[in-house]
Amino acid sequence: MRGGRIRSRSLGMTPFRIAVPDATLSRIRDRVTAFRWDAFVEPVDADDWRHGPPRAFMRALCTRWTGTYDWRARERAMNAVPHFTTEVDGQTLHLVLERGSGSSPRPLLLLHGWPYSFHSYTGLVERLAHPERFGGRVEDAFTVVVPSLPGYDFSPPPALPVGPRRIAGLLDRLMTDILSVGRYLVHGGDWGSATAAMLGLHHADSVSGLHLTMSSVRHHGAPPRSNRVPEDASAEERVFAAREAELWHEESAYARIMQTRPLKLGYAMADSPVGVAAWIAEAFHAWSDLRDRPFGQAIPPDMLLDEIMLYLVTDAANPASWIYVAEAIENYQTLEPGQRIDVPTAFAAYPDPVFPMPPRGVLERAHRVVRHTVMPRGGHFPFFEDPEPLIADLRGFAAGLSF
Repeated sequence: MRGGRIRSRSLGMTPFRIAVPDATLSRIRDRVTAFRWDAFVEPVDADDWRHGPPRAFMRALCTRWTGTYDWRARERAMNAVPHFTTEVDGQTLHLVLERGSGSSPRPLLLLHGWPYSFHSYTGLVERLAHPERFGGRVEDAFTVVVPSLPGYDFSPPPALPVGPRRIAGLLDRLMTDILSVGRYLVHGGDWGSATAAMLGLHHADSVSGLHLTMSSVRHHGAPPRSNRVPEDASAEERVFAAREAELWHEESAYARIMQTRPLKLGYAMADSPVGVAAWIAEAFHAWSDLRDRPFGQAIPPDMLLDEIMLYLVTDAANPASWIYVAEAIENYQTLEPGQRIDVPTAFAAYPDPVFPMPPRGVLERAHRVVRHTVMPRGGHFPFFEDPEPLIADLRGFAAGLSF
């Protein structure tokens, strides 16, 4: 069955509404206001991000945070889409679920990563679910499902660290057993791309296609960002592998800390909202496409503060890092010899300054690539940076799939 209709078993889901207690908001505001700027030494130029967010940027962000930024207004906007919680194999999952227009909307699972959240996609939900409201065709509608990964936002932490392989199993159960949507399309970037790939590998019967903005799973012998290539690698592959590894050498400190010493970081994050903001803002700045516009235009400040606040009001800054620990346990990043993900796959290749998309030849070693779109603009966060081409590419890919 081509499915967008949610069957009766979905009645087991519980409607959910974001309602952060006033006391939580007051505690965060008080901690931000009390930050000791006079004790923060910055022996570099005010606009230099090489060593982290400059003090001038962070102070301006915090001034906005405690001034014009209005969490209650942002919270109301988040609640404009339908939220639910449900239980899957003992794990509580939070999700946004918007039933698409028409008689047969196609099921679409949108998967986030770090340092963002389910909310990063909520600006796309209405356009994807109800294209006729924006001059499009009702036949292009999706039923949109946007879960929070375990340990992120309103999905509580699992008892033990879980990575993309285990999360893929939970999400396939969500889609097939809880929502009963039939076959579905998966889109993901960052951890979402890794989880999507595991859905395509282990749950191919459920998945119509994969739409990815990052290449997280590669062929045997060539882990991402390792500068390792198989013996038959082309010159193009070798040049890319060296460049990718060089970029990662400069950027990987955050991931190594979260993978090897998450608790060491976690205590500081639990105590300092400004620390959480700096940790998240640096990644948004480093991974955005800033070639032709300033950071504040690529990632508007209130959108950045939304993401920071979601980690803070749910106490997710620490548990969200445990997926990095699970990555090493699951060892999912390369396929077995001769193994390939045969689900039809589309890659949207954005000019991501830190996580560049490999050449198509590399992608085809691990995936059945049926669509490869070189995007002229946008980095790691296309849902913020340039959403319309992302929506168009998703629709174009879905048009050729069987649901």
